[in-house]
Amino acid sequence: MKKACHLFTLISIAATVIFSSCKKDEQPDPNQPKITLSSDKFLGKSGQTLTVTVNITASNGISALLISKGVNLKTDSSFGTNGQMKIATATGNTFEYVFRYILSPDEVDKLVGFNFRVEDSKGLAAEKDFTLNTTVSAAQLLYTYRWNLRSKMWQKTPPEENITDCEKDDSYTFNRDSTMAINFGTSACTYDGFNMYDKWTLTPDEKELTITYHSVFNPAQITNEKYHVVSLTKDKLVMNIAVDLTVFGYTDHEVFEYTYEASPR
Repeated sequence: MKKACHLFTLISIAATVIFSSCKKDEQPDPNQPKITLSSDKFLGKSGQTLTVTVNITASNGISALLISKGVNLKTDSSFGTNGQMKIATATGNTFEYVFRYILSPDEVDKLVGFNFRVEDSKGLAAEKDFTLNTTVSAAQLLYTYRWNLRSKMWQKTPPEENITDCEKDDSYTFNRDSTMAINFGTSACTYDGFNMYDKWTLTPDEKELTITYHSVFNPAQITNEKYHVVSLTKDKLVMNIAVDLTVFGYTDHEVFEYTYEASPR
């Protein structure tokens, strides 16, 4: 019985020594480089710009800063060279790098990850991961679909539908490059085609859509119509505009609410 106890004690001591030795081996090298990110995740809309500040310290000197990208846990070979970008300016013992990336419409609702890895002259390394989630922007919704006019409600008391028969087949296309066009359908109104539609812009808060056009007869006569965006989904666009109708005996702020339905382009 004493021998068994003695054997157990020896095994326990040996295990403690081995465990302590393993713990000691797991301690990081004090000269290992360090890397920090200003944030480790971002949620934004397509078209926005992601900005991440990378700070590095390396007592042995920086030999490389590598940024890798993956989409849905697979390497994105279109990023950098086969999915990895090397920052040539990363040198010295301390380094700061500002990483910028424009959120892609093609990555909406996909898991996008970036890995930032620093390596030093002694072969030691450190790395940090960053997660990016992209949601659809109002601009992306606008240029993805064709928008068919369904209602033009005059917001007086009581409200009155003001759409005419010749407007019911009008449709708008907003292009990704900010150009636009209107298709007046088969039943054009009297003054359709008198204006050339040049471009559209959307404010950063996605609340105001500006449509710019010029007169066919006088190109220098440029008009900017500013619409307030009430709501926008993949199915419907609702926006309104104030119009000056004092010449017809009304106010200078008569509001008309336009409703459009989406269809494939």
